[in-house]
Amino acid sequence: MRRRGRECALQILYQMDVSGSLSAEKTLTQEDLEGALSAYWSSFETVKPKVREFSERLVKGVSEHLTQLDDAISGQSKNWKVSRMDRVDLNLLRLAAYEIIYCPDIPKAAAINEALEIAKRFSEDDAASFINGILDNLNG
Repeated sequence: MRRRGRECALQILYQMDVSGSLSAEKTLTQEDLEGALSAYWSSFETVKPKVREFSERLVKGVSEHLTQLDDAISGQSKNWKVSRMDRVDLNLLRLAAYEIIYCPDIPKAAAINEALEIAKRFSEDDAASFINGILDNLNG
């Protein structure tokens, strides 16, 4: 259930990022957030309520703490600026970093492991090692 929730959250965050509504330079309004969630869920109406609830918790948390998350990721990333990172990888890092920093009810190892498994599904072959290095440093 949580893996599916994370995958949905990643897709929503990615959609918001490429559309320009998820940006450190732009203040995300509640209307923008609700619009992005509504647009996504209209395409996936059969998602279980618990999955949807978990996804929305993650998306709202990442959106609320975006600047702090990007700063934390940037601080652990050697030779890679956040602006140069692959959008899927960056949003997966944001998601896992949010769980590590702001969700004491989620084991940090679980957040990292889930991010790596999701990276294998949604990103390039070498993304998992890149993501693992940043999250390990962030967790450490």
